[in-house]
Amino acid sequence: MTLYIIVLVIVLLLIAVGILFYKRNQKRVALEQVEARKEEVKALPFQDELVKVKQLTVKGEANMRFEKWKREWQTVLTEDIKAVELTINDADAALDKFKFSQSQEKVEESHQILDQIEKKYNNISADINNYVSSAKSDQVKYEECRTIYREAKRDVLANRHQYGDAAKPLEDNIELFTPRIDEYVQYANEGNYDTAHLQITELHHQMTRLKEDMDEIPLLIRDVQKELPGQFQDVRYGCRDLKVEGYNLDHVKVDSNLQTLKGKLNLVEPLIARLQLDEAEEIISEINTSLDDMLELVEIEVKAKNSVEKSREIITDELFYAKDMNYTLRTEIEYVKENYHINEEDIQRVRQYDNEIQSLIGIYDEILSEMAKSAVRYSEVEDNLQYIKDHVAVINDNQEKIQHHLTALREYEREAQQHTLKIQSRKEEVFRRLLASNLASVPERFIIMKNEIDIETREVHSLFNKRPMNVEYVRDKVNKVLVTMNTFEQEAVDVLDNARYAEALIQYGNRYRKDRSDVNKDLNEAERLFSNNRYKRAVEIAEAAIERVEPGATEKIEQRLHQMN
Repeated sequence: MTLYIIVLVIVLLLIAVGILFYKRNQKRVALEQVEARKEEVKALPFQDELVKVKQLTVKGEANMRFEKWKREWQTVLTEDIKAVELTINDADAALDKFKFSQSQEKVEESHQILDQIEKKYNNISADINNYVSSAKSDQVKYEECRTIYREAKRDVLANRHQYGDAAKPLEDNIELFTPRIDEYVQYANEGNYDTAHLQITELHHQMTRLKEDMDEIPLLIRDVQKELPGQFQDVRYGCRDLKVEGYNLDHVKVDSNLQTLKGKLNLVEPLIARLQLDEAEEIISEINTSLDDMLELVEIEVKAKNSVEKSREIITDELFYAKDMNYTLRTEIEYVKENYHINEEDIQRVRQYDNEIQSLIGIYDEILSEMAKSAVRYSEVEDNLQYIKDHVAVINDNQEKIQHHLTALREYEREAQQHTLKIQSRKEEVFRRLLASNLASVPERFIIMKNEIDIETREVHSLFNKRPMNVEYVRDKVNKVLVTMNTFEQEAVDVLDNARYAEALIQYGNRYRKDRSDVNKDLNEAERLFSNNRYKRAVEIAEAAIERVEPGATEKIEQRLHQMN
């Protein structure tokens, strides 16, 4: 037995040892991968990147950068790569001792160092490429500056008349660029590309701006010498013609404003000659804004005149319509108030409208008189006419409402009389149905309601004979009687329906009296209630009794009664 145990322990130990060696071999794969990556990093083509710098003049600042990049990469190879090799060796030693976690940590540390090395390589490569690209871009800017210089010098010489007094300052400025262009060449030949970059960047910006200014100067001169003076003349003559046509343009102040603008315009050419183009453009912009403001005021007057011409005839018609309507209302009120009561407020409003209409007509006549003069400010006339137009529209609308009310008084009286006759007819018909029904007796409340309707109807008839009649009061009175009549009719219909239904239920339930004493008792109670005019309660008791012996029977009875009606 002991022998078996010993053999089992040996087998387990052998298995454990085999597992350890197997796991170590697996871990060694990761170690070999980081070793291979280290060799790839060492083989990065840094020299190819440095060769790009050789395209330039490797002197001065360029040589300093070249040596700096070279030292940085040498440091990577001598220190960072050595650090990677040490961590790889530590990982290998730990793996030999089966310290797997320690070995894994060293492998990860090696990868981190290699990541940093690759990052440094990428940064240095990017710096080199940016430096070389910047130098090439600066060379392109240099060629453009030379082209601008030649073309600018040629344009000033060939088109001197277009630049006027600015030609000489332009030539002087152009010549100032020559030594600065040469300085760039000198910096580049000395390898001082950083200094050369600053020089050519500023120079290119200034020469590009010069080219833009040279394109702008002829346009500015044309504005100063031709366009704006022509606009001044157009505005002056245009306003003069409008004044002849009857426009009042004193508020535009054409002459004084144009004189001021001319003074501003005289300041522009000296600014152009001194190449102060921003100030010149600002003054020209101010002049154009002032011209636009003047033209806008003139345009307002022209539009106002068109509006005035269109609205004159309309306003005239509206005013005469309002005046005629007011006269008609005053006449009709005098006639109507003999037969009908008219609110004193409406009478006062009509009189007030008469005064307002006369006032508006007076204002309108003054406006027409002003328009007959030699010069008219149509924008003010338009505002005044719009006031009249709005005001008379409100008056006409209110007067039409009053006229409609006066016209409707007779119709209101006729409707009230018709409603009164219908109320009397419906009252008699309802009461006749109550008397002819199977009710034990007509309930007292219906007799009271009938008497109330009779009394109120007689009061209404007395109001019809009273003059002047207060139609509104009569209509309210008739509506009140109508409400009472509707209540009278509805309650009567409910009582008749309940009585008819109760009678049908009692007749139907008679078949169960002999066999069901409880049904007989309830039906007797229902008959007692019926004779006391308590039809609704009789229905409830009779329905409950029948439903106990024949569920659903009451619904059939009710449906049959509805069909008979």
